[in-house]
Amino acid sequence: MKITRQQLRRIIKEEKQKLLSEEYHEMYESDDELRELGESIEHLVHWTMETNLQMDRLSERYGELAANTTRAHRVAQEVEELANRYEQALDDMIRFR
Repeated sequence: MKITRQQLRRIIKEEKQKLLSEEYHEMYESDDELRELGESIEHLVHWTMETNLQMDRLSERYGELAANTTRAHRVAQEVEELANRYEQALDDMIRFR
């Protein structure tokens, strides 16, 4: 599936809003290392999206980068999945306390 630059920007904007609007997870209050890991994952999501934007821009200029753009999108999907699973694991920790 190919994502246009405009679609990617919209997705990034939505995800950034989501991250900025979220409060710290309840589990962060009891464990600083969980909070630090969560922040690291948020940074990873941010920089993956930034990299995608740059790759899209530059692949328009340099066609040789097109294959790497596809890989960057796959990496972004994996990072997003990691973030979602981490959030789910935190929710599970609360539920099974």
